[in-house]
Amino acid sequence: MKYYIANLGAHFFIVLVLLILIVIFSNRNRKRKTRSPVFYFIPTGIALIIALFVFNIMAPRLLDLSDVATQNYYSYTGVIEEVAPLNNYLTVDGTKYYINPLRELPEVGTNVRIRYTRHSNYVISVEPVDALDVGGAISEEMETAVGISDNN
Repeated sequence: MKYYIANLGAHFFIVLVLLILIVIFSNRNRKRKTRSPVFYFIPTGIALIIALFVFNIMAPRLLDLSDVATQNYYSYTGVIEEVAPLNNYLTVDGTKYYINPLRELPEVGTNVRIRYTRHSNYVISVEPVDALDVGGAISEEMETAVGISDNN
């Protein structure tokens, strides 16, 4: 969880730096010290970057903050399809989950059970599990259901 909080703090810091840049460039525009007309639009461009950054990264993590505080996580069992070169995310059954890059991860193709946050898909734990053969169980239930209906 320390990584989750540190990562959230780093993202707050990035937004703060971008806001400071908006103030600096807006003051330059207001004082008419901007030399090129293109530079007048820098505050608008930075504001768009902040909006996208907050919408895609910060908001989901902030929504998950209450779940992290109460340790209320979702769980999923699947096969690892891909691990990022920097170990900062993994793909399980087509869904990307973000993870602490310092954590030891199982190899690609391993069945795992992951616990993750709801909105940002930040992984709390990754545990290798044995593969379950559910194909036989499903067909047995279907045969039983068909057998019962044939008797009626």
